[in-house]
Amino acid sequence: MKVVLINNADTKGGASRAAFALTKALRKNEVAAEMFVQTKFGNSDFVHSADNNVLASIYTLSRKAVDFATINFLTISERGRFSFPIFGQNISKNNIIENSDLLHLHWINEGFFSLNTFRKIAELNKPIVWTLHDMWAFTGGCHYSGECNNYLTECKNCPSLKFPGVKDLSYRIFKGKFIAYKNLNLQLVTCSNWLSGEVEKSKLLSNITVDVIPNPIDTEIYRPVDKKSARKKLNLSVDKMLILFGTMTLKEERKGFLYLQKSLTILYNKYPELRSNIEVIVFGSFNKNEISKIPFKANFFGRIKNVETLVNCYNSADVFVAPSLEDNLPNTVMESLACGVPVAAFNIGGMPDMIEHKKNGFLAVPKSAESLADGILWLLKETKDFSRLNEYALNKVVEKFSPEIIGKKYKQLYLTLLSKNK
Repeated sequence: MKVVLINNADTKGGASRAAFALTKALRKNEVAAEMFVQTKFGNSDFVHSADNNVLASIYTLSRKAVDFATINFLTISERGRFSFPIFGQNISKNNIIENSDLLHLHWINEGFFSLNTFRKIAELNKPIVWTLHDMWAFTGGCHYSGECNNYLTECKNCPSLKFPGVKDLSYRIFKGKFIAYKNLNLQLVTCSNWLSGEVEKSKLLSNITVDVIPNPIDTEIYRPVDKKSARKKLNLSVDKMLILFGTMTLKEERKGFLYLQKSLTILYNKYPELRSNIEVIVFGSFNKNEISKIPFKANFFGRIKNVETLVNCYNSADVFVAPSLEDNLPNTVMESLACGVPVAAFNIGGMPDMIEHKKNGFLAVPKSAESLADGILWLLKETKDFSRLNEYALNKVVEKFSPEIIGKKYKQLYLTLLSKNK
């Protein structure tokens, strides 16, 4: 059984890390799994890229540049990412793709897949699994729809576009996807029960079978280490209560940074005795104006590229806060839990798939800064020493999200699809 997992990149980004971890897990489960990516950042021999010469690399960089320029010119960045399946690569003639028994799509944007790419791989007549990491597959271009429900019927008048209209670009993309998907031998997988429900309600994909299989987390990398030692390595206070927040960028409203800031301000004003005992750790892309709104002393790490530093960040924290207003199955939450650090989050999206209320975290009332503040405070009180919360956080990941378990689930899915395709 030869399976090719297809993703934009191998190690950069949440979906990339998930697909990479899954490829490793499948190989351990005796599946001949390879990765095919648009851009290769690592050096694993099972990862292959079409950029195998100078001209191919220039072509990829050109597509990416045009894709980013189009996004910047036509979309409202605060509403989150919007991808145009206009620019893409025909991967159907690549030997690795042609010689596979099954294709497994993951995150295929950033100038990698166009609507024509879907048409070309459909012609291969291979079973295709598509793991959805967000909503893009069944919308007119947005990765998260926010308050907009147009994807349930027909995308148009898109609130994410600078030039919305009855037959705007979201309308044309929506119609284009409808045609492009028709001939795909497709099986869908979502990482969360929430996203599965959205697929089943959608106009574009409601007729396709959906399985729910979460992303794997590499528990050999993300694991508990001594808290004091981790803090000393990062030059953090060893005797303070530390609250961690991290995301790729604070620009997206759905990431909920405003609610984090509000909840921390509530704690600062309501409990003066905590002011000198709490510090905040922040990693990701941010600007000084955003971060200056945090009332407690904050420690900034920017974009973390070193995995050991990231693991030490998680292990330094007493609580991780994920204030997203809309999210699938964010890696940061799972990585935190794998390090034995409980999570405070809103009860939205895929959060309940990972967080059990007052067992390994706190599920706050959505869009309530007061409820999130209560959750942070409750967790800080409960985790003064390594407690049942920390233990349960780790056990939940090992029992539900380990690569071995997820690898076996996907292997069984592949075998079922291939037997049907004979």
